[in-house]
Amino acid sequence: MKALRTISLAGLFLFAQGVFGQAFDSGSDGTDGALVIGAASGTVTLNVPEPDGIFNFTTITIQHGATLMFTPNRLNTPVYMLATGDVNIDGDIDIGGKNGTTVPPVGGQGGPGGFAGGDPALAGSPAGPGHGPGGAHVDGRAAHNGLPLHVPDDPNHGVPYGSPLLVPLVGGSGGGGSTSGFGGGGGGGALLIASNTQIILSGNGDISAIGGAPHTHAGSSGSVRLVSPKVSGNGRISVFANSGFGAVGRVRIDTINRRELSISINPGGVLSVGGFMRVFADPAPSLALTHVAGKNIPEGTTEAVMVFLPNNAPTTQQVTVQARNYSGQLPIRVTLNPDSGSKVIEDATIDMTAGNPNSVSVMMDFPVNTPVSVEANTK
Repeated sequence: MKALRTISLAGLFLFAQGVFGQAFDSGSDGTDGALVIGAASGTVTLNVPEPDGIFNFTTITIQHGATLMFTPNRLNTPVYMLATGDVNIDGDIDIGGKNGTTVPPVGGQGGPGGFAGGDPALAGSPAGPGHGPGGAHVDGRAAHNGLPLHVPDDPNHGVPYGSPLLVPLVGGSGGGGSTSGFGGGGGGGALLIASNTQIILSGNGDISAIGGAPHTHAGSSGSVRLVSPKVSGNGRISVFANSGFGAVGRVRIDTINRRELSISINPGGVLSVGGFMRVFADPAPSLALTHVAGKNIPEGTTEAVMVFLPNNAPTTQQVTVQARNYSGQLPIRVTLNPDSGSKVIEDATIDMTAGNPNSVSVMMDFPVNTPVSVEANTK
């Protein structure tokens, strides 16, 4: 039985005196018009906008019986659904990760803003690790808001990450590929919905960001954040661990008027509620790979950083990571995720007191003769 937590904040005294008269701006310019997904539409899949994942709607309506899904963009950004007017969700929004499979032998794709699972072992080729900041090693399960459930001390599992504020917004990570032929599950996606006026998640409404199976190599569940002056309704947001084995995700609700807020959060304990009425941090912090294995990477690149070293290439290569708009001593983690074989991890610190932006370089041993994705994340 999966634990359900219902938050009912009716009657709470609000200390933000006078705030109700202040205007909140979601950032939408309305250029995408009104999104209406009727009950007769069934499942509708939208392409996540390039390059930033931002939809600029006037209003959003998802009727009971309809399901909204997304195709990730090339940079695999989170989904930002911004609206100048009301958001009414009485149907489903699904940003879950896909299942890893044996046929074909691949890891599951992450939901938009989530990360892929590792490929399984095949015909002498070793299995691969899961992707993302909490990605698992081979034969492990991904972490996110805590460690995976059941045998959480397994060294093959990923490590927890992220902030209850969901700033920055990040999705779930991928499960490790299996030595016995199963691909790791993809991580659940990351979704932010913001409205200038109100968000209503009605009784039939369900937002789901579950990590993909198989449960013994599960991806971790993702993140959902709602931001509006008023958030109401008794619908559901689900970020529970896949089959009780993966890792749970995060839910954040930022609002001023909570009097009609009674949303069921599955599981309990993952919710954070506050009044941080900003969609994006200003100035926005960023972490970027700027040099990898002899190649300069333009800041703001819209492609994953991939490296393929031939057999005769030097295996030790430089990776440079740049941080912008952080403060103090910033701990980071650089990860090499090969298609097959073990992941390589190097931790470092960027001294932001010495300049903004500032960088750090690390020397890492790259696998040869296999594609490797390079990732950098804050710890």
